[in-house]
Amino acid sequence: MAWFDWPFILSSVFAQLSIGAFLILGAVIFSGKLCFGQSDRLHRTMPVLWLLLFTSLILREVNLMLSQVHSVYSFSTEAMLVTVFFVLALLYWFAEKALLGNDKLRKLMLAVVVLSGLLYLGHGLIQRSEHWLVAAHFIATTLCGGTLLAHTALVRAEHKVEEVNKYLPALGAVIAVVCFLTGIPQLADLAQRVEMLNEVGPFVAHVFSLGLLLASVGVWLMPTLTKSKPALNVMSFAVVMSLVSSYCAGVGY
Repeated sequence: MAWFDWPFILSSVFAQLSIGAFLILGAVIFSGKLCFGQSDRLHRTMPVLWLLLFTSLILREVNLMLSQVHSVYSFSTEAMLVTVFFVLALLYWFAEKALLGNDKLRKLMLAVVVLSGLLYLGHGLIQRSEHWLVAAHFIATTLCGGTLLAHTALVRAEHKVEEVNKYLPALGAVIAVVCFLTGIPQLADLAQRVEMLNEVGPFVAHVFSLGLLLASVGVWLMPTLTKSKPALNVMSFAVVMSLVSSYCAGVGY
C-alpha cells in the first residue's frame, strides 16, 4: 500500500487495536480480580474502543466507495465481522452499565463478544496466511498493540491487580520480539527494491514500523524495569507509537 491509502490503513489499524484490546479486557474481567468499582471504571474507558471501531467502519466504507477497488483480501467479510463485534460489544456494554439481567447473563454476553473477536482474529490470520509478513503485522497490531491499549485502559481505570502490570507487558514484549524477528528479513528485500526500482517509501516505512514497535514496547516496559507504577501519560505515549508503527507497517507492504 502507499501513503495515500491512509484511510484504509487506519481503518484496519483501529479495528485491530480495539478488538485486540477488548479480548484482553474480557479475559481480565473473566478472571474475577476486579472489584465492582474497578470494573465500573474500566467500562467507563470503553467508549474509546467504540469510537475507534466506528471510525474504522466509516473510513473503510468511504474509502472503498470512493476508490471503487477490490482488494485481494475479503474486506467485506472482515467489515461484517467488525460490525457484528461492534454491535455485540455495545449491547454487552449497555447491559453492564445499566446492570440489566443477572451477572450470569452479562457474563454470557461478554463471552459471546469475546468469541466474535476471536472469529475476527482467526479470519484475519487465514486471509493473510499466504503473506507471512502481513500476518505478522496483523498479529503485532491486534495482540501486541491491543494488549498495550488494554493495559492503558486498566491504568486509566486505576486497577489494583498487580498481575496485570507484570504479565501484560511481558506478553506484549514476547509478541513484539517475534514480529520484529519476522520483519527483519523483509528489510533485505525492500533494500533491493530501493536499488533496482528506486522505491524508497516501503523501505523507510518498514524501518520506522520496526523501530517504533520496539520503542513502544520499551516505553511500556519502563515501569516494570524501574519497579514503579505505570503512569497514564507514559502508557498513552506508548499507544501512540504503537499506532504509528502499525500505520507504517501498512505502508511498508
